[in-house]
Amino acid sequence: MKILMVTPWYPDKLSFNSGAFIRSQAAALSGEHEVVVISAKVNYSKFGLCSFDSEKSFYGKVEEHRIIINRSLPVYNQLNYWFIMFWYSREVIRNFKPDIIHASIGYPGAFWGLLLKRLTGRPYILQEHTRVKNNFRSLFHKTLTKTGLRKADALVAVGRRLASELEALLNRNVAVIPNVVEVEKFQGLAPVKESGIQIGFLGGMNTPVKGFDILLKALAGIREDFVLHIGGAGTLENEYKKLAEDLGIATRCKFYGFIPYENIPAFMERLHFYVCSSRYETFCVSLVEAMAAGRPVISTRCGGPEDFVNELNGLLVANENTDALREGIQQMMRTCHDYNAEAIAKYAVDNFSKRSFLQKINSLYKSVMK
Repeated sequence: MKILMVTPWYPDKLSFNSGAFIRSQAAALSGEHEVVVISAKVNYSKFGLCSFDSEKSFYGKVEEHRIIINRSLPVYNQLNYWFIMFWYSREVIRNFKPDIIHASIGYPGAFWGLLLKRLTGRPYILQEHTRVKNNFRSLFHKTLTKTGLRKADALVAVGRRLASELEALLNRNVAVIPNVVEVEKFQGLAPVKESGIQIGFLGGMNTPVKGFDILLKALAGIREDFVLHIGGAGTLENEYKKLAEDLGIATRCKFYGFIPYENIPAFMERLHFYVCSSRYETFCVSLVEAMAAGRPVISTRCGGPEDFVNELNGLLVANENTDALREGIQQMMRTCHDYNAEAIAKYAVDNFSKRSFLQKINSLYKSVMK
């Protein structure tokens, strides 16, 4: 089968880790299918009325096309974005001739998929990775998003809570297919050598959604010996560093800044356990990566993690509750060595590997190809 994936989230020179999980999906699909990916985004740091950069590359067997469109005038900017995106997609389709279109992210993915269906006559599915209302930045964005979602041949969410939100909004069924995680990259990591409990956190720091402030406040009340390893960068990074100082735990926090995707296994190898303190998650890839490394996890009840964090691999605690998170961390500090690392890693492989993803997505493809 020939699959065309279209997405605004994909690793590129503007954001090296953006949509890395979508790239992992493409790589998984390329084991059984021909896969071409087109990603498109606006570069808001560079102005140009009708200018863009494009790049073609390969990731294993996946053919990748990246379009980075330069910012232009208000209103015209969006029209220009859609014109360039559609024109470029048409040029790719002339040579590739896909059997199915796999679009990601409600805006622009849903309407982009609809346009390409009308161009090719082929079905399209939309896989949502983010809270759909995040796409409703204006009436224009909301209209295109909802139109594309309603007309998709199938809708997929990466978690059950997100699926429920989509079903309530659109009054139609939504399949649940989790993200694929490259679990093999996390196999066979060495045991932790450092003394004291080593705790991990990964997340962007441009918004407070990852709840890193909650985690710091929870840790401030813990007297036991620990080190918090922190991966991530963004506009709030200096604010978080100051908060750690104000709370008196700066010496126990190691800020690594941005961590490239290929270096995440080495980051996980340092840890006794991993913490997700998010206010909201549709999935949380980093939790599964920690599990693939055989590390137990703690997560807030923030959406996606409730689907897969359980007694075998970790703890769930109340969302946006500093005291509950602190109690969970203290419990994990006492019990992290009691978890079965092999069983945790096996759970990740059984549920989030390429094989697991392919079984589910192939079934969906067949259902819309009839």
